[in-house]
Amino acid sequence: MNSIVQKIKQTLLSDGMDTTEVDEAFAEAKLNDLTILTDLYGTFREGFVNDNDANLENLKKYSVPEGVVDFYRNFEPNSLPPLSGGVVLLGLEAIKGENSTASPSMYLLKHGLLTFATTIGGHVIGMDLKDMQNNEPRVVIADYSFCSYNEDLQVVECVHVPDEVANYYSDDEPIVLSYDVIKECLPQVAASFSTFLIKLADEEFENIEREYLVG
Repeated sequence: MNSIVQKIKQTLLSDGMDTTEVDEAFAEAKLNDLTILTDLYGTFREGFVNDNDANLENLKKYSVPEGVVDFYRNFEPNSLPPLSGGVVLLGLEAIKGENSTASPSMYLLKHGLLTFATTIGGHVIGMDLKDMQNNEPRVVIADYSFCSYNEDLQVVECVHVPDEVANYYSDDEPIVLSYDVIKECLPQVAASFSTFLIKLADEEFENIEREYLVG
């Protein structure tokens, strides 16, 4: 991970960022802040709106792999500007805030997706803790309007989905958020967390919103 971070820092310097700011862009995390990743249920159980569904208990099933925790332990992002493709990596407190109160992140988390980055346009990028390869989660992107809470039906409804998914449902039938719907709808941007960081460092993303999201 060190080589990846150093490459990103070199890009920031080349883009004109101050040396001191670059040195502070990635820092060792506070020990207490790491519990945001190591204890998902304890961190988020009190922060949810509409948290009376059973999915909240599912947080006990999910864990962030140690390799990902180690990245934040040693290189927590700190007020970074947008990187390759318009990606903004979040620090731990920002991860906590995003997944506690922001839509769609707070709903995706209950199904095992932890938002750790956003885009310039406010869309979210998350690690899928239910889909691991070599003990690393895949990385997906979701439109900021992908799902929202339907007060009338008291369900989290997916409202911004590909046509091929919407065609399975009648006009008056809500597309209720589930992991199966997430798998069908959310594009994968990297097969693993480390691959995603490598793509960022290598500036492979030109415009991640335009490349992966439904228009």
